[in-house]
Amino acid sequence: MKYSFKILMVCFSVFWVSCSTQSLFDKAGLPIVKVDKDPLVLHNDSVRFKLRATIPAGLVSEENNYTLLPEYQYGEGALPLEEIKVDESDLAGPGQAVEIIRNMSFPYMEGMDRGELRIKGLMEEVETGKAFTTPYMTLATGIISTVNLARVGQFAPGENIPEVGAYMSYDDDFMNMAAHELNYYFSKNAAQANPSSFNEDFVGELKSLVEKGEEINRIIVLGMASPDEGDYNSLAATRAQVAEQQVRVQLKKMGYEGDVESIDIVLQRKEPDWLLFRHLLRTFEGIDMKERDKYFDVIYADDTYESKVEQLKEIPSYNRFSKEKFGEMQLAKVMVMMAQDRRSDPEISAMANMYINGTATGDELTEAELARAATFNPGLKDKQLIYEAMLKKHGSALAYNNLGVVYLNQAHRMIKISDKNNKVNQAMRLFRMSNEINESPQARHNMGQAYLMWGDYGAAYLEISKANALAKDNPEFQRFNEGKRGALDIIRGDYKLATLRLDKAPETATNMFNKGLAYFLAEEYGQAAIAFEESALSNMEFGYAFYGLALVASQNSDEERLYENLKKAVQRSPYLKLRAATDLEFRDYFEEQAYIEAIK
Repeated sequence: MKYSFKILMVCFSVFWVSCSTQSLFDKAGLPIVKVDKDPLVLHNDSVRFKLRATIPAGLVSEENNYTLLPEYQYGEGALPLEEIKVDESDLAGPGQAVEIIRNMSFPYMEGMDRGELRIKGLMEEVETGKAFTTPYMTLATGIISTVNLARVGQFAPGENIPEVGAYMSYDDDFMNMAAHELNYYFSKNAAQANPSSFNEDFVGELKSLVEKGEEINRIIVLGMASPDEGDYNSLAATRAQVAEQQVRVQLKKMGYEGDVESIDIVLQRKEPDWLLFRHLLRTFEGIDMKERDKYFDVIYADDTYESKVEQLKEIPSYNRFSKEKFGEMQLAKVMVMMAQDRRSDPEISAMANMYINGTATGDELTEAELARAATFNPGLKDKQLIYEAMLKKHGSALAYNNLGVVYLNQAHRMIKISDKNNKVNQAMRLFRMSNEINESPQARHNMGQAYLMWGDYGAAYLEISKANALAKDNPEFQRFNEGKRGALDIIRGDYKLATLRLDKAPETATNMFNKGLAYFLAEEYGQAAIAFEESALSNMEFGYAFYGLALVASQNSDEERLYENLKKAVQRSPYLKLRAATDLEFRDYFEEQAYIEAIK
């Protein structure tokens, strides 16, 4: 009987304490919570706000802890934010209310614009773990994401597809020089003169150059070796010397009219050549992309040449690859620079069209002429064929870079995400190869554009900044590059710096719109309006310029200009039409009939 009574008393005590805690929780009421922005605002890549909260007296003590649970609810789900935990150590004094000020942030994701920031309170008994929660309280509704309007080469359905990337071009002076590339092959691990059938093409091509009767200005010789040959440096250097001797011998045999001994023949020291290796890998059939990536992982690693060779041997397809392709690396490259009259543009264009149509091999044109021909052919498929022809014969930094630009623009036009990503990845490899031959601002800029297409703004900014440093002697390219860098500054949240960069950029419709957007986000509305107007004057079909003018009109409470410009914007862009219907920059006008009519 006594035992049953004790159990009853314990149960009653627990019940009484629980009721007491519940009563305290109900009586104290809801916490008072506010944020400094409603709606919230996207800045850089995240939504940031300051939260102030007052937790009523008595809810935090030795017996009870309190937690604020914020979340951002959008679509069909919610993103939990950082919990704010409070215990007795946060009390200024026993039984007092607790004041909290906290800087908060969360990453922005597509679809968040029309969500809501809400919060609830949770009190827990320290001893029993029993919890009591408040209802959710709404702190802010929606996100203003105006910064997402920055144009960095993207486009929406129904809009014109912008061209992206930077092609490399030849100077006119170089068009007067023809670089004829010949290969002199050696037996494996050998550096003796090799009169075998492997070098019949070398002799034949050199003879055809001599028969032109033109002066040879310079010859550059590069010795090379394959990964399965020993002592790369010694073998490559000896092969260059032997190839030089063979060039002089053959020129004399063929009756070259000039003084063979006076020809400037330069022997260049070549580091282990992964460029040609990668080129051969690209043309090696029978392995998939995953297997090919294993080779790239090895050769791009920060390791010695010898260590890389040992790692390559572990790849399953190595034996087949080395057997089929390494013979093409056991050579000396001989580049013969000859003076010649430049072909006319119509001649170049006609010969290029013959190649594109399959009635010529592409060998009829020099590298400079192929590059020139590509500028006459706006179609991406034609450009691709021409630059691929350049790669097969020359493998120059220009050919790799410009083919990569073609791939970027092809990726821009692909609907399937996996196809687009694969094409961008191929372009990035070409830009790396271009930079390894000769680091250029164009290839760096293009690598940044590729990262932009992946949505990696941090990596894009680094690459485009490197491009600017490399272009210190090319002010025209710097101005072009600053346009993209200024747009990225907007995304990064540095609006003042963006205006300074875009001041230097070419005055295109896109650059002027971005400049206006930077001024708008910096709350310099007068300057923003001027830039948006200049953007509209540059291209009256560019809907974003009119959307920018509508944003300024909204800030100035100028309803007539707001409706006028918004109507022009939505007529030119289906994306802007959808955006205007929910853009919280215009929230004060959503119910106005004139606004509804303007965005129809």
